[in-house]
Amino acid sequence: MTARLKRLLMILLIGLATANGMAADAPKGDSIALVTDFTYHLGGADSVPKAKALAQFGARFKAVQLAAKYLTHKGLLEHYEKKQNEIFCLAADAIDVTVLEERIDDKHNTYYVKIRTSISNVDFIRAHIKDLESEKQEADFSYSREMSQPVMPGLEPGRELSRAYRYIRQQEWRVAIIYLDHLEKKYPSWGELYLTKAIAFYGMNDREEMADALKMACRLDNQEACRELESFSSIVP
Repeated sequence: MTARLKRLLMILLIGLATANGMAADAPKGDSIALVTDFTYHLGGADSVPKAKALAQFGARFKAVQLAAKYLTHKGLLEHYEKKQNEIFCLAADAIDVTVLEERIDDKHNTYYVKIRTSISNVDFIRAHIKDLESEKQEADFSYSREMSQPVMPGLEPGRELSRAYRYIRQQEWRVAIIYLDHLEKKYPSWGELYLTKAIAFYGMNDREEMADALKMACRLDNQEACRELESFSSIVP
């Protein structure tokens, strides 16, 4: 997509977001209220704020996935195709939530959170706009910056993981893995990160590394990774 087409799309999306935002003030069935939860298993290097951020992201991402399914079936949301994960990550970080319950289980070393939220198609439109902006910024990175892959100091897991998914969509497999290697130092016990890394290794046709990444994600209780391991049993030693 050319820069001109991207700018045009962004203008159209902003206009649509404004129009839908005004409509969303009235109860017209274009949003869905959800309660979701998530349990994050702390690693030895995890602080409580980090565990909380990753647990909340897990619950938020669940809500975004469910809302997208509902809104798509209602004809209120487009299919984002290969952009889905990067947009969902950004939407998860941005939605407003109410924390209903949260607790640390010292015995099992887990952080549990339950949230309530209401998600509309406008939340996805805004995330799509943010995704286009981020893609443009990253396209301006120098080669040295792409290789060094600086990681943000704050705790914004959705925004950070979204960047990896953009590299994967662009088939920048090696750049994605380098970035995820750096991100792994920040989030060494985040199962979703290793699952994403497995996708990048698959793109490189490195099945051994892919299997190792899936095993690590599964050990960290990422159920999708565990299912993938079963499906790709032929690549598991």
